[in-house]
Amino acid sequence: MFKNGLFSVFSFLLFLPAPLLAAEPFLIENGQPRAEIVISAQPSRTTRLAAQEMQTYLEKISGAKLKIVDEPTADYPVKIYIGSSTHTQKLGITAEGLKYGAYRIVSGKNWLALIGDDTDFVPIEPWPRSNNDIASGKMQEAWDEITGEHWGYPHSQLRKHYTGATSLFGTPGEQKDDKNGNVNVWGFDERGSFNAVCGYLRSLGVRWYLPGDLGEIVPELKTIKLPEIDQVVEPDFPLRTLNFRFAVYGRDAAMWGMRLGIREPYGRQAAHGLDHMTHNDYTLKNHPNWFALYGDKRDTQQGKRLNQLCYSNEELFQETVRYVRAQFDHFKMDEVSVMPPDGYTAICQCELCKGKDTPERGYRGAFSDYVWDFVNRVAKEVRKTHPDKRISNCAYGTYTQPPLHIDKLEPNLQVIIVGGRRPTSESREELAQLRQDWAKKTNLPVIIFENYPFTGRGFYLPAYIPQVLGDSINATKGTSQGEDIWLTMDFGENAIGYNHFLIYFTARMYWGGKDQNAVEMFDEYCRLFYGPAAPAMREFFTYCENHWREMEKDGDKAERALNLFASAKSTVDEASVYGQRIRLVDLYLNGLRNKSKQLAQKRGPVPTLRLVGDPRGEIQIDGKLDDKLWKNIPTASTGQLRELQTGRQPIYGTSIKSCWVGRDLYFAIRCEEAPGETPNSTTTKKEDQAIWYGDAVEILLNTESHSYYQIVVNPKGAVIDLDRGADRNNWFRWDSQAEVATQIADGYWTAEIRIPVVSDENDPLHQVIGHKPTQSLPWYINVCRQRIRENGSEYSAFAPTGTAGFHEPMKFAHFYRGLSHQFPADESVTDYLIADRAANQLLRKRKYAAAEEAFVALSEIKKITEIQKSTALENAAGCARALKDYDRANQLADQIPVESIAKTVRMENLLSQRDFQAVIDQFEKEDLNQWPFWQAGAGASVRARAYYGLKNGQKAEADFQQALALTPDSRLKSGILVMMGNNREMNLQDDKSALDAYQQNYINAGRIGSADQFRSVQGAIRILIRQKKYDEAMQVLDLVKIADLKGVWRHEMMLSQASLLSASDQVDQAANVYRELLKDPSVATGQRQAAEAALAELNQK
Repeated sequence: MFKNGLFSVFSFLLFLPAPLLAAEPFLIENGQPRAEIVISAQPSRTTRLAAQEMQTYLEKISGAKLKIVDEPTADYPVKIYIGSSTHTQKLGITAEGLKYGAYRIVSGKNWLALIGDDTDFVPIEPWPRSNNDIASGKMQEAWDEITGEHWGYPHSQLRKHYTGATSLFGTPGEQKDDKNGNVNVWGFDERGSFNAVCGYLRSLGVRWYLPGDLGEIVPELKTIKLPEIDQVVEPDFPLRTLNFRFAVYGRDAAMWGMRLGIREPYGRQAAHGLDHMTHNDYTLKNHPNWFALYGDKRDTQQGKRLNQLCYSNEELFQETVRYVRAQFDHFKMDEVSVMPPDGYTAICQCELCKGKDTPERGYRGAFSDYVWDFVNRVAKEVRKTHPDKRISNCAYGTYTQPPLHIDKLEPNLQVIIVGGRRPTSESREELAQLRQDWAKKTNLPVIIFENYPFTGRGFYLPAYIPQVLGDSINATKGTSQGEDIWLTMDFGENAIGYNHFLIYFTARMYWGGKDQNAVEMFDEYCRLFYGPAAPAMREFFTYCENHWREMEKDGDKAERALNLFASAKSTVDEASVYGQRIRLVDLYLNGLRNKSKQLAQKRGPVPTLRLVGDPRGEIQIDGKLDDKLWKNIPTASTGQLRELQTGRQPIYGTSIKSCWVGRDLYFAIRCEEAPGETPNSTTTKKEDQAIWYGDAVEILLNTESHSYYQIVVNPKGAVIDLDRGADRNNWFRWDSQAEVATQIADGYWTAEIRIPVVSDENDPLHQVIGHKPTQSLPWYINVCRQRIRENGSEYSAFAPTGTAGFHEPMKFAHFYRGLSHQFPADESVTDYLIADRAANQLLRKRKYAAAEEAFVALSEIKKITEIQKSTALENAAGCARALKDYDRANQLADQIPVESIAKTVRMENLLSQRDFQAVIDQFEKEDLNQWPFWQAGAGASVRARAYYGLKNGQKAEADFQQALALTPDSRLKSGILVMMGNNREMNLQDDKSALDAYQQNYINAGRIGSADQFRSVQGAIRILIRQKKYDEAMQVLDLVKIADLKGVWRHEMMLSQASLLSASDQVDQAANVYRELLKDPSVATGQRQAAEAALAELNQK
């Protein structure tokens, strides 16, 4: 007999221990209950849960439902005691000594006891019953009142660890059971007796491989004998945290985690405690010296995701000690985190911090002494008042390696090694050495912190690695207190086919001792979970364990894995339980299928930068860019940067030039700046990662020999270079030996760079390895820029990536020496930039409905950034306005996530309906200087037009000025100049400044051909006529070359010409121009009427 595809009674009995087979009497006999479940009259939550679990699964196994009672009855001969009670006390059975989820299963003549620590968690006030308690500031206010300080409230996520309604918890209306009768529990509850029940059920053959019914293996047994047993089972680690936040992931996931034997005790913190303490507006404003100094500014910008700290600041040290003690005293914490904020890559540059870093140790040891000295001093001070408590810090990022100048850490300092057992790491020996190095520094066993599976962050590779998982966990037994694993995942269909595998084998390896055998568990998993497909699935998984990492770049291996899986899939009926389980793996493998297609793809449409000829001469690296070679550089070797995500023209442009002389590659880069504003340089040192807190340009070089190099330069000439083709831990060991010079001038800064290139690969730590790129063996490069300000950041690139980052090698531009060549682009490649170009093409053709649909579809693509989504919806709203569908335009504005863009669109929507007053009523108080600088110009332009419509000349002028300064597009800038001229002429009655605005649109413009240029010519002629400067007006008109014009602007210019002739008393000539105009049948009605009226007036003279 099978149930859910499970094994038969006979095959199951073969695996039972002999004592279980020999035991008498029965718990269940021939499908009838012979026992009852007995619990305390006042049971804990998890005791009730354990009893419920025992009842549920014995019924699933046998069909018999055992009663749960709190007093034994005479109805059944056998008693199953679950949890501590007066009944177990009479038997002399207690939970004493059963710590960390350990349990005891013991039987007597007519009873079976399953017992462990079932202590209920009791949350300490104040704690949030809902998100509103956090968002409203209620928790923060309560915490501030307790402490008298303004430290961040530390328990904002507490409510997410309860399965029931937290709003009712602890009240008379508490929901002790959910609507389905399931016991509500906290993730922090101790579950010793529940573990005992699960252990017993496992001995009967029950398995839980993934959440829900589909994931469980339940044997069918009509008779279950009372076992003869006395067994204590202890976990290998006290800490077994896989972060199943019960209220987030749901009941099935919560039950699965508990059945696997996880344990997340209350009272400990792991990550970024100092961020929780300091990352609030009050602290940023009132304690700026607590924060790191970069350049000449403290890292106190409000609204940033992260603000780094100064660990030499004595006040921060003393405040941290007080913060830790307050948590120990009030929240009864056992372990409080004193870990820096995330993303810590640049040490504070104040005088007190100088020289405290150790960059010679490489990235993972660069700040070890600096950070761990601070944390160790906090531990020492805290121990004076709380010797039985601990503080913690993670070995992470730039402080992963142990400090060199501390022989032994304070005994109350808990080391948590991030990635200390990472199963997907290539460097398991290095990780073992790292654990050993830390063991020498502390007497406390370390804790391992991991982030996996990574499916929530885009991980797609089939890293089914049971043996590696087992070996890596066994290697830490006896030297580690356990693990804290953050699950960056969901439990939906698309990833659970992979996630369940890692979670199951990880959690079950936390039990069983050093001899726990993952391979045996894996064989059982394949056999029980996939039935007839087991041999083929085992072959698939084994191939993946050996080759999964290579599948990221090797399409053949990816295809091989997919073919093995397809073969396994074909062995079972899709509708069967085995087929449904295999379907989950199938869904996960869609990521690998997509990657396999990408590996077969070639580069999509990207720009080209071409080296022309073999230039001779010398370039002096001084940052001036005035060498003859630069002045005479062919256009093909130059380029302009565009905004990284959308491809638009950036507010502050950047031009590049490149040439190859001898064996050296040269770049000349000019970065436009706001006049009078100094570039933001945050370091002057080489290899200082503070460089990324300020302005910088980056050169990314993927040579024909190596992928890829990164060279970063800031306005002060500081350089940092990385070999991104190396292991991440060794990125910063590479030295490009580039020669760099920069110059800062008013309105721009420049960088001049010489990069030596060698073909010899024997010294991979120095210089760029490669040969001069050719058409057949091109390089792929990108030149990028970041401009960082308090009111926004702008990122641009020669080859925009269509993402939020520079590091997209398949988006890099073609770079080669040779004749002009069009590299083929793979038409199957699609991305935001390509789709945006297609939508804009519809817009240019005035197919507004189709364009709107295309822009809306663009806003809904996956992995889109907020700026991209906002830009797409902004364009869609513009299409709706063109169709005069203003309600639709407003609906689209409401969907825009970037507030400043949404406000700009709302202003545009009102302006297009000529509701100037509504624009001002709603947006007059907007301080556009506080907007992101890359959007402030657009907002100012719209509001200026509203002021102009209301004849408020002064305010219109101020907004036009701001718009002009922050508008890079020459076409848009031309329109602003026309409106500015109109405002000065009509509203301010200032002909002189109006003429100046108009003239900027046509003087030195070369050919005049745009509508705004023609309007500027008209405006200038009007003013010059009023000033009686007829000769100057005629000179302006001559710039237009009326005879060469056609259509509406020929007619407009003829009207201006006739007006000028009439004003200068050349009446006959004026009349002739009017008559010539009226002979043209294509003249528009308005122009014809103007000519007729003017001619009639002349005839009266």
